[in-house]
Amino acid sequence: MPSPSCTNLRLASALLLLLCSNLAFTAANPAVKTPDIQRTITIATGEYPPWTGAELPYQGQVNQIIQEAFASENVAVKFVYLPWKRAFEETRQGRFDASSYWYDSTERRTHMLFSDPLVINRTVFFQRSEDPLIQWQTFADLSNYKLSATVGFTYTDAFYQAVDSKVIDPLMVPSDTQNIKLLIAKRTDLFATEEMSGFYMAAQLHIDPRKLRVIEPALSTPKGYLLISKVHPEGEQIMAVFNRGLRTIKANGTYQKILARVDETSFYDPTKIDKAAR
Repeated sequence: MPSPSCTNLRLASALLLLLCSNLAFTAANPAVKTPDIQRTITIATGEYPPWTGAELPYQGQVNQIIQEAFASENVAVKFVYLPWKRAFEETRQGRFDASSYWYDSTERRTHMLFSDPLVINRTVFFQRSEDPLIQWQTFADLSNYKLSATVGFTYTDAFYQAVDSKVIDPLMVPSDTQNIKLLIAKRTDLFATEEMSGFYMAAQLHIDPRKLRVIEPALSTPKGYLLISKVHPEGEQIMAVFNRGLRTIKANGTYQKILARVDETSFYDPTKIDKAAR
């Protein structure tokens, strides 16, 4: 007959084996969730209305998508707002669990794990709607127009090549807000920025959105991603959980409802804009 100490040791070993088996089964079957386990992850982000913003409804549409995706997997989210460069760098060093949200680049791929795409943005040219429609296919078509662009904004390689070769000569300004003011004041003919962000900033300036026209085609259609540092010890597991949650909210309709949301802060609805601005 084994001693009590041996019996306890065998019992402990059996329980450990059972626990490991359950963990292995859960990992092999993503649909199986461990009940009653809650955790909170911290995500470094920045101000980029309407996609992200501390004072926006649900902290912006992209950040709401992230919250809902994690919530479907019983994970809570805390956003920490920082300057964008610092948000990326501190996430790269593993000080945050993730960062929201970023376009693709070779440098970022070197240091970060990328989620499935969150949204597809549109970088477009804005002109005044009262002017004749500007049509373009190549940058040479824009060479006779006054353009402005924002220092530090991510445009395309073709855009910068056109600048370097003097095909276009945009006035470089510190912010998109200044771009909009220059356009409305008729000091420029065009400026390029992310479509929804452009309309949002115009609304903050009490500019009727009907005074702006988006011309086609888009300059670019970059995808936005959640990033997690490759040095994060749980990075791959957290990313797998997030991607699974993102698939869930796309399947159940939550994702589309977020993108289609129109509320009292809507910047597309002219009836919500101060009538004095018209």
